[in-house]
Amino acid sequence: MSDPNSILTNRQKNVCEYSATFGVLLTLTCLIQHLIIAIPGPVTNFMIFGYIFAITSFLLLGFQIHFSVFLLIISAAISLMIEFLWMANFAFSLVVLLLFLYHGVIVVVVFVAGIPKKLRMKSAAAKAERDLWAGKI
Repeated sequence: MSDPNSILTNRQKNVCEYSATFGVLLTLTCLIQHLIIAIPGPVTNFMIFGYIFAITSFLLLGFQIHFSVFLLIISAAISLMIEFLWMANFAFSLVVLLLFLYHGVIVVVVFVAGIPKKLRMKSAAAKAERDLWAGKI
């Protein structure tokens, strides 16, 4: 049985942690800008949900949770919809565009680095360790 903390390499851990930190900060910037500038309405309320979902997906990536990559892909799609809504209403936000581009880059980097497979292995090793110790303490 392998140690769950030794499955990811230091480089892969750094990719998860630093990309998550910058993603949360960028999304918070978008959220603050949205709360200051946007006029409240049903469309803009959807955008707030999208930003909160993006923050959650980046946080889960930073904590190296195995389903965070799936949530990150969904978050990228929501980010694309938010960017489309800004453009459809004849508005432009460079920060929201950067957030969408950052989502795309991070999804590609995570898959190129092989992180989803390692996160699944880490989750399986942690579950096996929990099962091993269940009832012994």
